Amino acid sequence: MTTQSPPTVLILGAGLTGLTAAYFLGQQGYRVTLLDHPSWQDGYRTDAADAAPMLFGCHRKTQDLLRAIKQSDAILPEATIPLAFRMPDGRIETYQSTHLPGALQWMTSLFSFQGLAWHDRWNLFSHLEQIWEQASSLPTDLHNRLADEWLASIGQSQEARERIWSPLTQWLTGNALGRLSAAVFVRQLSTVFLGHRMDARLTCLHGSVGDRFIAPIKQAMEKHGATILPQVQIPDLRFGQDGISGIRLSDGSQLRAQWYVAALSHLKLPALLPEHLLTRYAYFAQLGELQTVPEIAIQFSARATTSHPRLLLLAGRPFHQLTITSTSHRPHILRYRLSAISHPPLMEVDDRELTALGRTELRTLVPDIEHDTLSFEGISRHDQAALSLNPGTALIRPIQQSPVKNLVIAGAWTDTGWPANIESAIVSAARCAEIIAGTMRG
Repeated sequence: MTTQSPPTVLILGAGLTGLTAAYFLGQQGYRVTLLDHPSWQDGYRTDAADAAPMLFGCHRKTQDLLRAIKQSDAILPEATIPLAFRMPDGRIETYQSTHLPGALQWMTSLFSFQGLAWHDRWNLFSHLEQIWEQASSLPTDLHNRLADEWLASIGQSQEARERIWSPLTQWLTGNALGRLSAAVFVRQLSTVFLGHRMDARLTCLHGSVGDRFIAPIKQAMEKHGATILPQVQIPDLRFGQDGISGIRLSDGSQLRAQWYVAALSHLKLPALLPEHLLTRYAYFAQLGELQTVPEIAIQFSARATTSHPRLLLLAGRPFHQLTITSTSHRPHILRYRLSAISHPPLMEVDDRELTALGRTELRTLVPDIEHDTLSFEGISRHDQAALSLNPGTALIRPIQQSPVKNLVIAGAWTDTGWPANIESAIVSAARCAEIIAGTMRG
């Protein structure tokens, strides 16, 4: 009796996205090989050294993956935190999701949120109520409108847009309110705040992406026999009439599989494709139209005066967010991270001035910090921190199935219905696995 060999998949990229696709496929019995190269970073805050994300309850794929992979006992327990806004006058206003069912949840939460003036809350509630009762529907042209303009059209004051909607949008999507598609804005706000009562619950994960995701996924993959092959040179994809026919490595050897997954940045993928594919298919040609948004962040540490993590969205400040987290290795030390995304004036400030500015901001934002223990930990500049989601971008984000029959595309930047974040990366990996599994079964 002949034993049938398991179907084979070759994944380009062994970052979070590629590893997640390998994990899902390995669970279904596929024999998976991953090729990795130092230049193949996922970006979008999903690289191993990036801080683990703060997750909403609606980030279901990420939550499911965390529960499925084994976590180290050294990791601190997760903490639920409020969504907090710092007003220009120094007041801290928090949005607390209630535990009421259905529409009562967001109605009660909205009316109790003091960050918006009463008339802004009432105008927003009236608009949402009409949609809920199907007395009106969202405009059909939201994909062509800016979020800032749409908010103004439904009665949100300039003060509300500057103090609440702008910092919230920067944090949720990485895009400025005046450049973001209104359709993306409405979809994200609806997903987080108008769904189930637990969808808006915000959880802080301690550690890094490497600690919480990449290392445990690699451990789980070992059980399925997946192999990671580091590469010094970029491998060469070979194409035939029926798709990819194999991959030639720098040593002259060739690898073949039934399916191929490109888990690469949209900035790196086109270099692997022949010119005739880039010119023949809009799917590939449009990759060059996707734009990224840069971020700059400065990090300090200090002796802990409280053990609770915190997120503070900032209006009218040089930085857009302040996150305060503990570390699993030093629980008595807090890490303070000030960050700004798509903020050109700050990008031009040199490191010394930026460090001084960060210290000044922390004195203002966290007056009880023990400044004698405050230690500078570094500055990071990310060119690929977010995907630009201006009007029209949704039409050029590619779906996972490419025009090449045996090639699927995974990445936070693909069309998943999410901004380019960790949930989007994991959703894309899951969809690639589903496409492969569904085709092989068929």
